[in-house]
Amino acid sequence: MRALLALLVGLALAWAQEAPPGSYAVARIVAIGEQSAKVQVGPHLVEAELPTESRAFRVGQQVVVYQADGKTYIAEPYRIPYLWGLLGLFVLVTVALGRGKGLRGLVGTAASLAVLAFFVVPQIAAGNNPLLITFLGAFGILALSIYFVHGINRKTTAALMGTTIAALVALVLAALLTEGLQFTGLTSEEAFLARFQLGGQLDLVSLYLAGVVVGALGALNDVTVTQAAVVQALVQANPRYGLRELYDRGMAVGFDHIGSLVNTLILAYAAGTLPLLLLISQSDVSLVLLINNETFAAEIVTMLVGSLALVLAVPLTTLIAAWLFRGRSLDYIDRRWPKS
Repeated sequence: MRALLALLVGLALAWAQEAPPGSYAVARIVAIGEQSAKVQVGPHLVEAELPTESRAFRVGQQVVVYQADGKTYIAEPYRIPYLWGLLGLFVLVTVALGRGKGLRGLVGTAASLAVLAFFVVPQIAAGNNPLLITFLGAFGILALSIYFVHGINRKTTAALMGTTIAALVALVLAALLTEGLQFTGLTSEEAFLARFQLGGQLDLVSLYLAGVVVGALGALNDVTVTQAAVVQALVQANPRYGLRELYDRGMAVGFDHIGSLVNTLILAYAAGTLPLLLLISQSDVSLVLLINNETFAAEIVTMLVGSLALVLAVPLTTLIAAWLFRGRSLDYIDRRWPKS
């Protein structure tokens, strides 16, 4: 989820402006030599120096150039067309295989991104209560993604309630931990640059809290909808099941979800911290002091709080769904599978 949101944000910004602001520009290579290349920047042809670590640039390729002190430097390839192509392939495959639900899932994702980009981040940057804003934003994202994709019914209501409670627990726990661990939010170069761009007024701890919750929403959404669907299927098979039996039978599947999805979530977070893991293996500093560093500690908190929310969401959603579905006369089994 985090990777998809980052891709969509990047492409949206690229669509809004054809070239990066300031002294950066998009150019096309006209001719190339050993140490420099002739590039076309708008209507002008200029000589640009190739980077020290030269890549396989070619004539006709679009590149990003940096202009300063009357000189032009090739910074890197222009990758936006490839990203648009990848996004287009993703949309095509999702709609082709997922059909109506796949299309609704894409629209729901776009709406969730809009909530994050145009409500959560601006409100936190404006100095409003970070816990309240993050929770309201998370609830909006969940409502859009669950109700829009799966419809409004008991199953989706149970999934929404279970996910919301688990997300609230994760948010409160993360807030308590950031205060107790005295996090500053300066866990990456991007965070430092964001604060610098906004004149030091950005509350990075609040952004960190929002990231913890939003990062876990995708997995939470998946497991809660599935658990609610399991309970619904049990009622369809036997409407006589009571609350306790629905919960016990639903948790038979939920235990498998807990085991597999916690592993998935932790590996997903670990994959994003591979550079940090390499630093650990090569550093002369003791392992305890490295883990104590805020950069590492914040990732560990994010990983464990997200996993804890996931574990809590399974029994919560199963219990809520069992309570909503108990005694309900849904589609009987013989209606779904006609007698031979």
